[in-house]
Amino acid sequence: MLSKISIIIFLCFIAYASSQTITKLTYTDCGSKNVQISRLSLTPMPIVQPGKGTLSFAIAASEPIQGVIKMTLDIVRKVSGIPLPVRCYIVQGEQVGSCTYPDMCALMQRLFKHDATNCPAQLSPYGIDCTCPVKVNKNDLDIEMDLDIPEAPEYASWLSVGDFYVKVKATVVFLLFSSSWSYVVDEHDGKWSWINAKYLTRSNWTSSLKANNNASKIHHPVWFIYHYLSYCGFCKRYKPQWESIAQYAAGWSRYIKIGAYDCGSESASEHDICVDEAYPQWRIYCPLTNSTQLAFDSERRNADTKPEDILMWSIKKMNKIAHQCYGKTWPIRNVIEPKNIDDLNNIIPKRVKQFQLFVSDDILLYSLYVLNNSKIVFQEPIYRLSTKNLITQGIGIWKGMKNPDGRISLEQINSTKTTDKFILNKNIISHTNKSIEKKIGSLKPTLTDIDSSVVWMIKKDLHRKLPNLFDDVKAWLNVVHTYYPGSDTMHNFLRDLIHFMNNRTTLSSNELKNYIDTISVIKLPEVKFDHCNGSDTSKRGYTCSLWLLFHSMIVKQAILHEQNLLPSNVKPSDMILSIREYVRRFFLCDECAKHFLNMTSNAENEINSFKENVLYLWRGHNKVNKRLRGEQISNDPAWPKVPFPTKEQCNSCVREIDENNDALEYDENETYNYLKDYYDLQNITNQKNLSTKTNTATNRQYNHLLLFLFTFFIIN
Repeated sequence: MLSKISIIIFLCFIAYASSQTITKLTYTDCGSKNVQISRLSLTPMPIVQPGKGTLSFAIAASEPIQGVIKMTLDIVRKVSGIPLPVRCYIVQGEQVGSCTYPDMCALMQRLFKHDATNCPAQLSPYGIDCTCPVKVNKNDLDIEMDLDIPEAPEYASWLSVGDFYVKVKATVVFLLFSSSWSYVVDEHDGKWSWINAKYLTRSNWTSSLKANNNASKIHHPVWFIYHYLSYCGFCKRYKPQWESIAQYAAGWSRYIKIGAYDCGSESASEHDICVDEAYPQWRIYCPLTNSTQLAFDSERRNADTKPEDILMWSIKKMNKIAHQCYGKTWPIRNVIEPKNIDDLNNIIPKRVKQFQLFVSDDILLYSLYVLNNSKIVFQEPIYRLSTKNLITQGIGIWKGMKNPDGRISLEQINSTKTTDKFILNKNIISHTNKSIEKKIGSLKPTLTDIDSSVVWMIKKDLHRKLPNLFDDVKAWLNVVHTYYPGSDTMHNFLRDLIHFMNNRTTLSSNELKNYIDTISVIKLPEVKFDHCNGSDTSKRGYTCSLWLLFHSMIVKQAILHEQNLLPSNVKPSDMILSIREYVRRFFLCDECAKHFLNMTSNAENEINSFKENVLYLWRGHNKVNKRLRGEQISNDPAWPKVPFPTKEQCNSCVREIDENNDALEYDENETYNYLKDYYDLQNITNQKNLSTKTNTATNRQYNHLLLFLFTFFIIN
């Protein structure tokens, strides 16, 4: 299989500053591969900002341009004839200058705010919709479009003087990932894509399950349903196993169907399907009672639990509740104990002409045999005899018939494989290769990530514990508000919500929803991940943003301490203890919570300073990444779980590396300073405010080189 396809563009061009009397952009092709550039122009030249401009661009490519665009810039600025190489800088959390940009499309989205709703009309004929990764449905592009050129920010004013010599290397990379399991996470609304199991939603719940709504309900099948959280890495681990069970049980649909329901999708007003205990859960839906019962949960699971164990537990539970869940026609029967053939004849109903006898003391093997014969069992019932019965000898299966004279005749049939120990081969799922398109998130945490974390937390986690844990919800929100590192909008929302809760003695989920939707004058932003945007919607997301929230709150507390702004009664370990209680009470991924609680079990005795608190969570996070590094299902190949920070991110932090360039030893003083800078989102706020300032000079001519480059690459 072709694992990597590259389309290389090499451009060498000269951009002159406004002091020059040059009216045309000059460029040469330095040796492009697979792409021929026939036209590239930007007018007017020099650029007038703020103002209008026109970009004209034509290329012919030998391969479709689809994938992640990685670009490397090499910029040299000449002033008075002296060449001055331009370094790579970090501005507003973004790389600027002679840098390698891992995903130009994602960068364009962040800078120009283009998406499918406001994409320039000139791009649509080529299938370009301003979403990432890039998808161009034609090899030849011929585009001319008008541009609105904004005034350059102050930090880029150095671009107004000098001549610029720029070398551009752009690579379009397709990454193909193979999986032995035939499942792919759907890019639509963050939902998992299910192939064999039926994906159940609130909208199709009743119609799919055919709940207790008419007289023929007795014929409705029961459902074995996997209740999971889409953001739970442990849940993801069991998704392929449930898919294998669903494929194995595909022929059982007359009596049992296999489904999956995302309990993470439940809103504050919708809390009647899921039961918030330990996730994941395997539940049985009963058509007679229109309700579910727990069959198997993570508490029963251990390191040796296999898919067949989960299925066996579910069948065992179903057999116990069969009459009240399904009805008297459930095909799996209790053992019969005839004393002789005549007695057997009396036990078998007169209307039954053909039947089978399954001789075994293993009720689960018998249950599987019955279900695997679902298409005939209602016409040819299957009864179970113990191995010590008085009619047959040994384990096996006998086919029985009633003769015209009313007597019964038995004939043993081949049952070697049927009576062997049941092992569900997970490889029965067809092996297919699926292409997962990478969407690289921002390299630095953003306010949007933090805000999204709290919006998700309130709407999807905290509301589920109301009204029972009202005081605990209020206590946690007070901690988040006190050290909130996100936007002013969310900070003010938290302040108002806490004030609203302080005037009440209790609060239900519906009352919280009503406050959010109706009472609050501050509207919550949509959940949108930047740094935590993974290569597909099953990766990173909420759990990534939750780690960011924890780190940034602890860093903010440490900075407040350094500034002597903390109350004297605040202890260094208070924050991590509050986070631990949040995870214990509200984080619904059972396995994740257990690991975190175990990791922080002695935190109050190990943390003696606010600096140590920052390092304590950092060390713990690296331990989690090390433990999860080998898990392919939940890991994001675009964001490998390596020790953080890497030597490339902070050279002074890392004292020693291994053969894979992974950090082995850190200078914790340097690391502490790096973590403060990385997670201090107040810096992001200050940079954002700075970027909104404009130069008072109007209509100043100037060559905004980066604006041109970014505009050029947005059409790729």
